[in-house]
Formats: sequence, structure tokens, C-alpha cells
Amino acid sequence: MTSMTSYSVVIPVYKSSQCLLELANRLDTVFGELNSDYEIIMVDDCSPDDSWNVVSELARTRLGYKGVQLLTNSGQTRATMAGIKVASGEIVITMDDDLQHDPRLIPLLLDELEKKGDYDCVFAYFPEKKHAGYRNIGSKIISGINSRAFGSSEKIKVSSFRLMRGYMAQVIRQNQSASATVGGLIIANAARIKSVPIPHHERFSGKSNYTLAKQFKQAFDNICSVSMLPLRMISVAGLLASVLSGGLLCYFLIKYFTGGISQPGWTSLVILITFFAGLILLSLGVIGEYIARMLGELQKSKVTMVRRTIGFPEDTADKRERF
Repeated sequence: MTSMTSYSVVIPVYKSSQCLLELANRLDTVFGELNSDYEIIMVDDCSPDDSWNVVSELARTRLGYKGVQLLTNSGQTRATMAGIKVASGEIVITMDDDLQHDPRLIPLLLDELEKKGDYDCVFAYFPEKKHAGYRNIGSKIISGINSRAFGSSEKIKVSSFRLMRGYMAQVIRQNQSASATVGGLIIANAARIKSVPIPHHERFSGKSNYTLAKQFKQAFDNICSVSMLPLRMISVAGLLASVLSGGLLCYFLIKYFTGGISQPGWTSLVILITFFAGLILLSLGVIGEYIARMLGELQKSKVTMVRRTIGFPEDTADKRERF
């Protein structure tokens, strides 16, 4: 990594050429008032519009602005991770490109990050979102799923507007799973997390590309690529089923020897079925445990490729393995 800066802002960009100049102006105002060094990393997710040209112009004309263009459209999560992997800030901020996440609220979130002995990460939480009703309902369902999958309090509301310490960004850099999400990795690895309610604004222009289906896919990715909950559930189910099968086996044997079962062959059939059913489920549970441990060790798939970069030092600009 290059030398540390105070703040890194990572912004995934997709079909937002009309938003970026206003976004940059607000960011410059905020960090100018904070009087700290900063970098703005805009990751163009292979936008079909003029977004990359706007990103390139900002990188050429404004100090601290950097651009990354992905080779193919990889989605918001992959684009955000690509930006985090080249961020050098002691505090890394991620936010959307459509100005629904207002940069002018960053100082408020920074104050919350420093409260009560320092948090590892602070998520912005939007009590009232400027989204369609179905998306708001989907967000509540997914929040409940995440809290149970990661054993976190339901008070933790995850969003893509977040501030994290540099060491949390390093955790994300080290994980190279093909499907892990930023929010999932933070919840799974951080002990001190907080959600801060802030206003949610209307989009500056255009319409959202984030559908309800994509929301549920992200929740599924969170659970299956970071959390071991599904495999643990299989293991517990297998153990319980095997214990139940053993209990049934003893019950039917007692019934048989006390004369409670008169049908020839029935006891043998039931005992065989319950024994092997319990054995199979117990075996699945053991296999699930091994798979869970392997998953934790073997998340090494690099899937995000970069077409080009701008604004980075020459010795790192073309090193695609960094992403």
C-alpha cells in the first residue's frame, strides 16, 4: 500500500455521470472544512454512459481524486471491494454515487465513530428511505436475516454508507471470496459496530438499478459466503435426528420384547430405517462441519478485473493483481 492518508472515500459508479460533479463539489467542501488529507476513489463499474470520462476528468483536475474502471460490470459490492483494496486511508468511507447518501453528513458519522472508546465501524441507518415500498419491506426482512445469521443485535442496520477503521478495511482486503459482501465481512469480524440514523435523500438524477431481487441475492451471499449458519444448522439437525433415531430404536426394541408389537418383521424394518436415517443425517452434519472449516480457509477466488486506473502512482497503476 501507499503511505496512509487520513480519509479514503470509495464510491462505486454506475450510470451516474450527471451526479458526479455535484458529489465531488460536496465532498471537497466537507473535507476542506475538516482540514485533513483525503482521497476520493471512484470505481466505474463498466458504465454504459459517460461516467468514466467524468471520473477521468476529476482525477486529472482535482487533487486526491482517483479512478478505477472495471473490465466488466461486476455489481456494486465488487466495485466497492475493488476500491477498498486500493484505499490507503486510516478511515475508509463507502457511499453511493447518486447523492442519496449526503456527503455533508460525514462529519456527523465521524463523531459517532469516535464515541465510547472508538467503534470499528459505523453504518448510516435510514429510518425513512426514499425508495419504493417493496424495497423498504425487503430491507427490513434482510436486516432480520442478517442479524440472526451473524448473531448480531437487530439494532445494527447495514447500509452501503459506512465508515470503517483502516484495520477493518484490511480484513476486507484479505478476504478474496467470489461472493462475500462488505457488510457481511464487517459484521462477521467486528465487535464494536453502531448504526446511526440519518436522513435519506432523493436521487439527484436517474433511477435506481438496485432491485428487490438483488437485495435478497446480497443477503444470500452474506449468509452463504461469510456466515457458517446454514452448515451449522445441518450439523445440529443431523445430531438431533441421530439422537431421536437412537431413542426410537430403544423404544421399539422394548415394545418388541414386552410383546407390544405382534406384526412379524415390522420391528426389524423400523429399526433399520431409523438407524440408517440417523446415521445419514449425522454423517451430513459431520461433512457440513468440514465444509464450514474449509470455506473459512479457502476463500481465495479473485474475480474482479480492472481495465485501467487514473490518479494512482505509476508503480501501482497497472498492477491488476491488487484488485
